[in-house]
Amino acid sequence: MQQVVINAAGLEKRTALLQKGKLVECAYQRPDEKPSTGSIYKGRVQKVLPGMQAVFVDIGTEKNGFLHRDDLPAFQMLSNEDKKKISISSLIKEGESILVQIAKEESGDKGAKLTSLLSFTGHLLVYFPYTPHIGISKKIKESEREALLKWGSEQVNEKEGMVIRTGCETFPEKEMNLELKNLKKQFLEAVKMAEGMKAPRLIIRPPFYYTFLERWLNSNVEEIIVDDHDTYSHIKEYSATYRTPFQVKLYNEKEPIFKKYGIDVEIQKSLLPHIWLKNGASLYFNVTEALTVIDVNTGKFTGKKDRSKTVAETNALAAKEIMKQLRLRNLAGMIVIDFITMQSNSDKDMIFSALKEEIKKDSSTINLYGFTKMGLFELTRKKERPSLLETLTEKPKSDIMDSHQLRPETFYYELERIAMEYEYHADEAIWLDVPQYFAEWLQNHQDKLSYIEKKYGSMIFVSPGSINREIIVRQTGAANDIKKRFSH
Repeated sequence: MQQVVINAAGLEKRTALLQKGKLVECAYQRPDEKPSTGSIYKGRVQKVLPGMQAVFVDIGTEKNGFLHRDDLPAFQMLSNEDKKKISISSLIKEGESILVQIAKEESGDKGAKLTSLLSFTGHLLVYFPYTPHIGISKKIKESEREALLKWGSEQVNEKEGMVIRTGCETFPEKEMNLELKNLKKQFLEAVKMAEGMKAPRLIIRPPFYYTFLERWLNSNVEEIIVDDHDTYSHIKEYSATYRTPFQVKLYNEKEPIFKKYGIDVEIQKSLLPHIWLKNGASLYFNVTEALTVIDVNTGKFTGKKDRSKTVAETNALAAKEIMKQLRLRNLAGMIVIDFITMQSNSDKDMIFSALKEEIKKDSSTINLYGFTKMGLFELTRKKERPSLLETLTEKPKSDIMDSHQLRPETFYYELERIAMEYEYHADEAIWLDVPQYFAEWLQNHQDKLSYIEKKYGSMIFVSPGSINREIIVRQTGAANDIKKRFSH
């Protein structure tokens, strides 16, 4: 059984996928967040780079986005021979306005990767107004493909294209026609909105949950649980277009929804570098800017007699857990796994097969490259959004080691959820112990604390504590009583 749990109440929005009650994947969206994948902007070309066949585009964010020549509609319409000769400076000029979409989110020092080959995604189809190509999901049986491809080619002109997704395998033609009509309408509305706006400007930002519902919803999902009434209503309407039945439920208990389902605890665990496996072995994740290194150790597990069998069993268990953690932590880029040394090629083949089987559960693109001469296993995972570690933590400026601490913003949104939890209590005030650096951050952001106090009707007193990874509710009660104690 799978569940989608959506925490939409409050400033920070969170979406989680559970498998048999255990967290599989989660994502965050914050009010001041960088551009998200799928968002459409009217941008202005800042600089043309003929040597890189690319341009920098101002989309109104701190960093300019990067747009390659191959992602321009004008380039796609050229013949193959002309494509070899053309320079980007012949296709686009500095100062020119252009409609672009986020293909890859901003990360570190790099701005967002952009495309002008816009796409509009439904649960049956993906519509491309500027890409003349008909694609079809590899999961659809060969016997069904010809009829679907014929249908697709009849629905678009020479400039358009689409991808026919797995949900079309039974050829629900009526629903497919309706969805394609809706996706084309979305494109025309985006173009019309952009015409009356001055660049740079955000045109469309998909609802925070949309991308993940499109990715996660399948026949295994039985329910979606939401803690905000407006979001519940939107998803209820959205779910009516799905042929696969699932329930949409409104969560209205006082306990925060992620705490109720044990998701907060699992997220905290996912930020730790060390993980114990069921047999006493362990994994250690070392995340750097260049790559992620994962070390497998036998730990407490020594087996009985046969060392090679012990090593193979431990590595097989580690392979399964590693792929699960890559998805949960959303680790991407170059990844190197230091499995316990195996001498047998058959054992190495078994580990490769185990990893290959596990990647089927992950919707991200993963490439397995195998073992190097030094016995390290190499793979890559496509980066589509920041990892949980990047989203929730930061490196202390004074720390030269590769350590992380929770961002002040992470504590701030947790503080809001605490205030929300006490909103309908009789208590007038809340006294919290917080990490020293977060207390200092609040001193410089008094308006943010005032916002929470006003919204949830509680006075909030904050004192620096010694715990660096959590906020502790020290006391609740009458404002005057807490104020006296706080002053002393």
